Amino acid sequence: MLMNSIPILKEILQALKDLYEKGEEHIIYINKLPITPEDRELLLDVLGEGQVKITYSSKTQPAEWKETGIYGVWIGVIKNRDDKPVLETIEITHFPKLASAQKEDIEESIKYLEEKIREIEEKQKEVRDV
Repeated sequence: MLMNSIPILKEILQALKDLYEKGEEHIIYINKLPITPEDRELLLDVLGEGQVKITYSSKTQPAEWKETGIYGVWIGVIKNRDDKPVLETIEITHFPKLASAQKEDIEESIKYLEEKIREIEEKQKEVRDV
């Protein structure tokens, strides 16, 4: 029995329009909504499958995003340590936010590269001084 798939599809449609016209992104938390197996099947059927899959390999919170056949619509699943889904989303965006580099991660990368460059420069200086 269908319960919420049609309202969810309408929400996706409006979110796509908002993304296109205003650049606004939107997330639907699927596992927070009452949906039946039939709803889930219809959503997956209508949205289809895209060509891009993003896998975040983490021991504590593995995640996966799949592009759907509707450009700008991604399905995301975040799991716990036991590989059980804890959060399922439909993201209307150019690229899933959680899959993109976070500010803290970029800061860490800056520090790492600065240190590596410093080490290389010191080794080159030692070689020249010998």
